Amino acid sequence: MGIGALHIIRTYLETPNEHQTIVFWEAHKEIYELEEFQTEIQTLRNEAKSKGLVLFFITGKSPNWSDLKDKIKNLPHNARSSQSKWSLYITPSYERMFPDLTKNCQTNFQKELSINEINQNTIQHFSKLWTHNYLKNRIGLFSNKTSFQWFQSFAGKKTSVLFVGASPGLELDLPRIQKERDHFLIFASDTALGYLLPNGVIPDYIVSFDSGRGTTYHFLLDLPKHIPIITWLGGAAYIFELTNPKILVNTGHPLDQIIEHLFSESLGKTWPHYSNPSLNLLGMVSSITESIENREFFISGVSYLAERGKSHCKGTGYERYYLPETNRFRSLELITKRLYSGERKGKNQKAWEQMNPNGSLSGIQFLSETKEISFRSKKDQEHSLETFQGFPPSLAELAKWADQDHSGIIHRKTLNTWLRFSLS
Repeated sequence: MGIGALHIIRTYLETPNEHQTIVFWEAHKEIYELEEFQTEIQTLRNEAKSKGLVLFFITGKSPNWSDLKDKIKNLPHNARSSQSKWSLYITPSYERMFPDLTKNCQTNFQKELSINEINQNTIQHFSKLWTHNYLKNRIGLFSNKTSFQWFQSFAGKKTSVLFVGASPGLELDLPRIQKERDHFLIFASDTALGYLLPNGVIPDYIVSFDSGRGTTYHFLLDLPKHIPIITWLGGAAYIFELTNPKILVNTGHPLDQIIEHLFSESLGKTWPHYSNPSLNLLGMVSSITESIENREFFISGVSYLAERGKSHCKGTGYERYYLPETNRFRSLELITKRLYSGERKGKNQKAWEQMNPNGSLSGIQFLSETKEISFRSKKDQEHSLETFQGFPPSLAELAKWADQDHSGIIHRKTLNTWLRFSLS
């Protein structure tokens, strides 16, 4: 939506993804009646057609949304339209200047945009906490005696990667993980630490991206100080107080984008952005290890469902958090069961769909379902971590950002307070 969205369409036509249909909506007559504008639209239509895509051009402030949806459903290549994923791109100026038109579009496509609604709810709930943690952790890097690196990539080939979540199924997979430990490059979710470590499984990396204070409870154990923690600057503040090495990933958050730009312009360093549409740790590990050639990707403790009457395996931080609430009438299983249910919903369903596009596991193997195979020894596997060290340039650039209105993310007074301490 909005004239600026034409830039998005041009870029999309150069690098198409899973979407086959583009709907461009320009609401304002003084724009869509311009001869230059009409010429541009026709050029884009022709280019889309040549690539097998369909471009709809919608005008006016009250489009017939029902008619449009019927046309899209009846397209030959869109037989499974009910399962199609929709994405909405709005020019920021239009979203700010014409909120009623934006709301009109979102309302009429509420069902199709339900997945995006999950993203918006997550952003609305956590955005201020992300920014608060980001600035606090960034400042703390100067004073804490902890090493940190800026993640670039995992390189190598023929590596067996194992991601370990904390579903109850992990308890069943434990004997095999213990037996095959030396054949895997193990990435453990922070939630799984309380079960893995007491059972002698020391992961190669810990992955922690949740910014909430509850993350602290997953780290309240005797954590070996040599295990690197893969995280981001907006992660839980507590883990930045630990002496474990930190490996910082560029998530694409606005502040990450600023740091990325400062590295590129001032130091010539590349700090690539890693997309994670599933919004969970499994998706992030899959993304950052994708550059490993002939990678074998296994998972354990991942289901997003309650199993055997439990939401998680033993020993998680949830047990530490909820223990004071348990009594003879309220068991731990009863309290934590609400974390997951017998049906995947909301963000859990989104994560599952990202892992299983079109019903295919997309190169991911459940450890519990793999037959006895001869894994390569870790010494025969080739992988390396590509990072760089050092502080980014001065935070003075963030002061320019603070002069803008970001009330939806953080109160301006709070931001300026952090910046004042950062620059002093």
